[in-house]
Amino acid sequence: MSLPFDIKQYYRIVPSLSLALALVSGLVMAPTGDADAAPPTAKQKAKAAAATSSPAKQKTRAAAPAVLDPVTELEIISGEAITLHNALDANPDDTQAQQKLAELALRAARAAERSLSRGDENLFTAYRAQFKKHFGGTRPGLEAMAKRGIGAAEYALGALALHGILTERNVERACAHFAAALDKGFGGAKFRHAQCIEESDPARAWALMQEAADSGHVGAIERLGRICLEAEPPDAPCAYARMERASREGRLSATTLLGWMHAEGIGGKVDLARAARYYREAAEKGEPSARNNLGELYETGRGVAKDPAKAFDYYLAAAATGFPPAQFNVGRLYATGKGTAKNLPEARRWLGEAAKAGVPPAQQILDFLDQEAEAGK
Repeated sequence: MSLPFDIKQYYRIVPSLSLALALVSGLVMAPTGDADAAPPTAKQKAKAAAATSSPAKQKTRAAAPAVLDPVTELEIISGEAITLHNALDANPDDTQAQQKLAELALRAARAAERSLSRGDENLFTAYRAQFKKHFGGTRPGLEAMAKRGIGAAEYALGALALHGILTERNVERACAHFAAALDKGFGGAKFRHAQCIEESDPARAWALMQEAADSGHVGAIERLGRICLEAEPPDAPCAYARMERASREGRLSATTLLGWMHAEGIGGKVDLARAARYYREAAEKGEPSARNNLGELYETGRGVAKDPAKAFDYYLAAAATGFPPAQFNVGRLYATGKGTAKNLPEARRWLGEAAKAGVPPAQQILDFLDQEAEAGK
């Protein structure tokens, strides 16, 4: 069976779709989606590039204090929560223990947000479970702290509202808390507040995003890199500088985008070997779009030795996480028997998932398979 169109034209849809999805995804559960901020002016772009590509011109900063390993911090918070719950079981009126538990919930909310900044969704999921188990009754304590003017408590309440933890998800309420946190002097709210006002006040959002990035917020660093990448024409030096910094901080989506930029020759020559290295680095840590794009390289033999079976394996690993471009690729390989045994029921299943997610070629192949099945009756 041959398909009614040259499916080679869809090889390149893989990185294109991956980038399109990545550019609009932003951080998980971003409060306003991840709507594009206003395109930076030439002056803003120059400032952004200078802030990243000219380290010698940056102000010298004091060394940052040591930070706990993220998983260790999660375990420490859980241990302290258990101790406080034991104290409250012995004495439910222990107001000091109640206050400490609320303060611990604040710490957990900030740690959960940091995990999202690094792109660690698994750790964020662990914090969500931790809240359900240990901090179900701490909201009144957080609200009391916020009323006393503690900006970090406002931020914690915003994070809980944003992600639907201990309450229904409410983006409007979350944004109000983030604004209040910033008004009360909590600078850690800059990134989230910037997201909230990207449409209503893009200039202010851009400035806050820069400040958040300069303070080390990994999500903000990548977001500014994306803005530079989306500019017309793309500001390649700025994009590379931001993405490389975010990648060094462990943000896998930034590592994947670096691979895509090298694969597409953004700001220079196409370097498929380097693209493959970036993709592999992120793919080995489970990043779906990196697995998908690395599969495309193995399928076409671009930058790596051609290996359709290995391509299928990478596609399937990404598809299993719900990544639509990979679902499309798995479906079409099952339909043609390339890299795996032909399996039309599986082809229909995966193509159906991709079509539901809005990948147009998936429906084209499904329609053709239907026509073939009807003709064969």
